[in-house]
Amino acid sequence: MTVNTALPGADSEREQFDRSAVLGLVADVGGTHIRFGIAVGGAASDGINVHCVRRYAVRAHESIAHAAQHYRSDTPGVPEALSRAAVAVAGRVDADQVQLTNSAWSFSARALSESQDFEHLHVINDFEAVGHAVGALRAGDLNPIGPQRLALPMNQGVCAIVGVGTGLGVGGVVANAGAFTVLATEGGHASFAPTNERSIELLRWLRRKYGRVSAERVLSGAGLTNVYMALCEVEGQHVSELSASEITTRAANGSDANCAEAVGLFCELLGSFAGDLALTLGAWQGVLISGAMLQHFDRPTLERRVRAGFEHKGRFTPAMRSVPVETISHPHVELLGAARLLFNS
Repeated sequence: MTVNTALPGADSEREQFDRSAVLGLVADVGGTHIRFGIAVGGAASDGINVHCVRRYAVRAHESIAHAAQHYRSDTPGVPEALSRAAVAVAGRVDADQVQLTNSAWSFSARALSESQDFEHLHVINDFEAVGHAVGALRAGDLNPIGPQRLALPMNQGVCAIVGVGTGLGVGGVVANAGAFTVLATEGGHASFAPTNERSIELLRWLRRKYGRVSAERVLSGAGLTNVYMALCEVEGQHVSELSASEITTRAANGSDANCAEAVGLFCELLGSFAGDLALTLGAWQGVLISGAMLQHFDRPTLERRVRAGFEHKGRFTPAMRSVPVETISHPHVELLGAARLLFNS
């Protein structure tokens, strides 16, 4: 099956696509934003595509149903009748009830389906969606951290997935003769595991703030703020709290050494977590890391310190050196995964 991963942007007035090959509505619901698109694909079309992509602020809508209705009425080219949908959510999917981890939104899949007249609705974890997309990714959708590259298409073995954003997503893919099994997890809520004195001091600071400390308290947008504040306070500096975007901007322009070190330590801890995940899952084929915030980091710093944290595994350091780590640069990978789920179901 040929897969086209080039997704049109949101600026075109009316996108042209084969309406007879529409698979359904796809959505990616995060803690901050929700994105919608129209999945198109089939034997008569050129692979799988996602058209009419739009992004909205979660806080601008009272519910996912409200946001979906706004998208369908606001976007030129969206078919009036859509009988199928796949929705990826940043949270745990438990039967009919869905509660987002980093948002007040919750919803019933059944009620959403009824409100939008869907005959079939899939609701999956957002990193399960990324897992479904792995089989469609090309080398151009990935940027390596180190000399190793993930072998594509992946036909055999295990690949781990980590995503940093409003929260910390974790998933995996098991390939067997080209068939994929996707692992949906809540690994971002596993306990934070420091490995040196600096990260132990960070843990102590986080314990005072939160009690129990998960990896997400460090490896997320809010986590970068935590790293920055902890580093400053350990050094006896009393500073105002900065957002993740402010920290990355100051680090990038060289105006704040504390911000630069916070980004560097964040990258090292991200690498360490990704390495632990590779060991846990036996992900010798590689680890994929997604997250728009990483695009604003100094790339040489990211590569050097992620790789250092990833490989620092004692007796397993030699083995870790051969494991590929790559960042995902595809702009709508969750929507692509949701589209592939519709195609294959």
